Amino acid sequence: MALIYQDLTQILIGCIYDVHNKLGTGYDEEAYHQGLLRRFKQENIPFVSKERKWLLHRNMQIRCLELDILAYNKIILSLKNIQSDFLQPHKVQIISELKLWQKNLGLLVNFGLPRVNYKRVPFSEKKKNIFEDYDYIKKQISESDRQILKVIREAILFIFKCHGLGYGKSIYKKIVAAEFNFQRLNFKTDVPIPVKYDQEIIRHCEMRYLLVEDRIILGITALRKELNYEIVTIQTYLKALGLSIGLVVNFGRTHLELIGVRA
Repeated sequence: MALIYQDLTQILIGCIYDVHNKLGTGYDEEAYHQGLLRRFKQENIPFVSKERKWLLHRNMQIRCLELDILAYNKIILSLKNIQSDFLQPHKVQIISELKLWQKNLGLLVNFGLPRVNYKRVPFSEKKKNIFEDYDYIKKQISESDRQILKVIREAILFIFKCHGLGYGKSIYKKIVAAEFNFQRLNFKTDVPIPVKYDQEIIRHCEMRYLLVEDRIILGITALRKELNYEIVTIQTYLKALGLSIGLVVNFGRTHLELIGVRA
């Protein structure tokens, strides 16, 4: 099966190699960026550079994303200058850009190694599939917890309906915070957690999840294959705070997951 935009991609890759060969190894990212723009002009390749766009939720500005280069109005190039292979945050970044700009193909490009490296990143909107599992908390849900969980669930499903899958964790956390504010649902971030050893508090650590209505710990993540770490971490925090239930929400690779967690 032919790769998407294969001919256009080969032209771009040829330009990328040419720029790296002419400049050599060791300059900063912006030097290669500017060299690539000049090469594209020589080849009459249509492009825009440093274009910005806001992600909105309920007409609120959530996050401003900035592209390195959009070529042919089809392919997003994300340029890096690192002395390693691409990391997961780099892929999350370009997928978020592809989603917001509604494009189907990205190219991760690394000028930081002796030989230039690139990776194709295709993107397509996923079907809005949902998986929910509250079996572990059914017997522990009080009536007040049930009402809070209902509002949380409705807020998450509305976010999923509006934005689907594809953004990174930090973006979804900002969207959730905006939606909770809209729903007048009280929540706290950076809650201090007492760390006890033999019943003695040895320090406090900030919880990376949300504490909703001072009762339910909510963990937001994205693009995760498995959620064991989030589940056991929330269990630790529930125990430390003397709470009963939590919820993990994963805007995953193929579906939205909502998993109940008990202490």
